[in-house]
Amino acid sequence: TQQIARLAGVSEGILFHHFGSKKALFEAIAEDFVRAGAQAAIPPDAAHLTEEVVVRAAFDFADSNPALYRMLARVGATLGEPDMTARSEIIVDAIRKNLQDSMTRGMIRRGDPRIMAQLQFAVVDAAYKAWLSSGDDARREDYIREAVSCMKAMLAPEKQDRPPAGGKTNNPGEDS
Repeated sequence: TQQIARLAGVSEGILFHHFGSKKALFEAIAEDFVRAGAQAAIPPDAAHLTEEVVVRAAFDFADSNPALYRMLARVGATLGEPDMTARSEIIVDAIRKNLQDSMTRGMIRRGDPRIMAQLQFAVVDAAYKAWLSSGDDARREDYIREAVSCMKAMLAPEKQDRPPAGGKTNNPGEDS
């Protein structure tokens, strides 16, 4: 808190008076960071929304302040919020809204938009964390490409010629 107070140009006492606790300060910082991340990663115009746009924007946003990203993940775990789970709902909700719109327009397969949004968030977040932990800056594009591939596979419209659940087909001349 000393460093935050110094950077903000206020005393620690003012910080605690305004936020009440370290946890409340952390929550405010995390929420602002996540809201800004959701706005950066998800363009308001769904027509320009592609898997690659989202993944690149998410990576770029996290890269814009890597120290804050790491601090939020580390502090969140010590405050009982591993991986900023409570704050990730802000991003998940933004993704869910875009998925519902895309489903309505027939651009992606139908499914549970909330679950799909949670999985998309998890894929991108895991890809970014894996890239960071690899320590290989040169492989950033590889991690982006694989995250994009995962998202495309998750959203691809279902093929009409897929066999029904259970794997049985109803070919002429076969018993059902």
